[in-house]
Amino acid sequence: MASYPSPPSYMTPEWAQFLEADIDRNGQVDGTELQNMLAAGGLMFSLQTVMQIIRLHNSRDSGTLDFAEFKQVQQFLSNVQASFQYFNQSKSGRLDKSEVLRALNHAGFGHIDEGAVKAACQAFDPDRTNSLSLDQYIAMTLFLLNSKRVFEAFDATTPENGLIKVDFNQFVYAAAKTR
Repeated sequence: MASYPSPPSYMTPEWAQFLEADIDRNGQVDGTELQNMLAAGGLMFSLQTVMQIIRLHNSRDSGTLDFAEFKQVQQFLSNVQASFQYFNQSKSGRLDKSEVLRALNHAGFGHIDEGAVKAACQAFDPDRTNSLSLDQYIAMTLFLLNSKRVFEAFDATTPENGLIKVDFNQFVYAAAKTR
């Protein structure tokens, strides 16, 4: 069990949210605690998606968030939400494929082509509305960030920049790391 972190010198909103999320008071926010906190804020994610958020920001590979990592998650979610709102030109609360493409280009995914965006949108649009809600867009962004990390890890081991060759076992490993 981790020791409870020292509080900041003054009560910050982030510290208050961390304390509220850390139900068991062990100084770490686990997947269920983060899922409950996000749901209270209107973001409904499966535990699998919440664990993707944690893995993306957990440098200690513990499956939990300490206070510094928790703040990184808050910043990530704030940035993705701001991007979603900015590119939601119709103010419908959903991004269509062209809005998703512009948002992803702005977020640094300029190398992703329209066909790949279409496939990703379809994968994260279970109701087939041809648009993504905020939680669907966040889940897709997590998938793309994790995919990029895995791809870059394999790309670093090959002489060709931007192309990788993997065997089936490596593919399964890579696919598992994106979920």
